[in-house]
Amino acid sequence: MPSLGKKKGKIIMLKMMIGFFKDLWKYRHQVKKQDKWMQKYIAKKNYALNPSWMMSTNLKVWLSEMEATFGQRFCPCFEPSSDTVLNKKMMCPCEFVEDEIKEYGTCHCALFGRADLDKAGWSASSKRLMQEYQVPLNLKDGVLDTRDKPLDPRRNLPIPDAMHQLKSTLNSYGGNSLKMIVATKQEVLNLEKIATYRNYKFTQVEHQDHYETMLQFRD
Repeated sequence: MPSLGKKKGKIIMLKMMIGFFKDLWKYRHQVKKQDKWMQKYIAKKNYALNPSWMMSTNLKVWLSEMEATFGQRFCPCFEPSSDTVLNKKMMCPCEFVEDEIKEYGTCHCALFGRADLDKAGWSASSKRLMQEYQVPLNLKDGVLDTRDKPLDPRRNLPIPDAMHQLKSTLNSYGGNSLKMIVATKQEVLNLEKIATYRNYKFTQVEHQDHYETMLQFRD
């Protein structure tokens, strides 16, 4: 018989796949628009798109979701910051693409890469990305503490940020509400926009050195 851990992992994976196809259907028109500008961009820059259909489609869906949630086409790997100059740089395709392709062979998201990058190179970059975001969550008794994560050296933003930790939590979380502890006011504002877009109830409390937010998914 399969262990409880393996069974739980399969259930989480199934939920993620169902969520992916639901989102793909929801953003199907936006995904087509994303692909059009991407094809023009890679032709102009002599880049390539990630050859993995699942990976590249996921990123197009996430870009569409970022645009719908925050009103602009922010890079799907990072939530908006309080720095307007940095935010402008993070519009996809971001201003860090060229430097990251020189270093990794792909951009941080593993969406764009060198035209001559082989399958192993794409896989290595995608694996690096997954390792950054698939980290143990500080979740206990319905409270998710998102603080004290490592910072991206180019953007000086946490990896994973509060937004991505919320997404990871919801893959397996069954509670009706979730309290999140965040470090900055900007993270509170971002979570409020996410809650508004997803029709969650949202409240916040400011403390001396952190903020607490409550997301109510169901009554």
